[in-house]
Amino acid sequence: MPIIGLDLGRHNFRAVELDSQKNKFVLLRYGTYENPKLNLESESKDDMNIYSQAIRDFFDETGFKTANTVVSLPEQQVYMRIIKIPALSDKDLKNSIQFEAEQYIPLPLKEVSISYQKIDVDAFDKNKINVQLVAAKKTTLEKYVQILRQAKLIPKGIEPETLAVGRILGDTEDHPSASIILNIGFSQTLICITYRGFVRFTRSISIGGDTITRAISQSLGFDYSQSEEYKKTYGLDSSQVEGKIFEVIKPLFDSVIQEVKRSKMFFTTHNPNITINRVILSGGTALMPGLFIYMANNLDLEVELANPWKNIEFSDRLASKKDSLLQEGPLFATSAGLALKEV
Repeated sequence: MPIIGLDLGRHNFRAVELDSQKNKFVLLRYGTYENPKLNLESESKDDMNIYSQAIRDFFDETGFKTANTVVSLPEQQVYMRIIKIPALSDKDLKNSIQFEAEQYIPLPLKEVSISYQKIDVDAFDKNKINVQLVAAKKTTLEKYVQILRQAKLIPKGIEPETLAVGRILGDTEDHPSASIILNIGFSQTLICITYRGFVRFTRSISIGGDTITRAISQSLGFDYSQSEEYKKTYGLDSSQVEGKIFEVIKPLFDSVIQEVKRSKMFFTTHNPNITINRVILSGGTALMPGLFIYMANNLDLEVELANPWKNIEFSDRLASKKDSLLQEGPLFATSAGLALKEV
């Protein structure tokens, strides 16, 4: 059954349509849409209607053939923790989760929807298991469901961005290789550590594409749209425009790099049996000129650009777009990971 992974942003969205054919995942269609007048974060009914209509128009223009959709939740709307609890039967675990959740979720449990998944036996205490606990406010979930239904789509799943990028970019239980995924979005950067097919650690930093554009605008006196163009054209390339754009952006990514190093140290201190070997850059800003080289030169880790198509084939009608799809891979990591949840 074809499924669409829909990555919703404040002013934009990206989507891919995947199908499973002869035990292979196949990309059928894809697309992106951006409109600065959209505002996903608004609680206004009119703004939500406009957003839903934009999704409907986007789906019609792109030619998606199914309404079955999995959508992402922004990380700031989610509470996610890895907790250690005694090894229990499935029935007892379900009862125990409610008690455990009260300790980790800073909201009344009646206001949130909770899901959990057993990961593995704890490396240091064989009598305990690691469980991934995820919670989101019911009102937030209802908002996203309403947006999809108004766009005449069928909600098949809602999950945090980190789980989607972890699924598509992380390792597997059969071939474990711990990784840090750096998903650089519009308003924030997500640091996500994956191991043996599961997200083990997340942290968000309030630095994203919008932050960078505004920093250029404030420092050099350009308007927002001009600053956006300078960011996309010159980025962290110090050889361009006398290094002026580079000097504005550099401190922001120095902060990101420090947070990556802190996250790595924290995680490996608590999990000394796990070695992290690589950083994967995803999200739209991952394609900014000079970023890959700058990160590679300042992190003592292998750095690579996200390739969500590693285990996905392109349909015949997309064969001619293979090169551009590979180049734009980091843009579609979240949406491809979402689609893989249900395809």
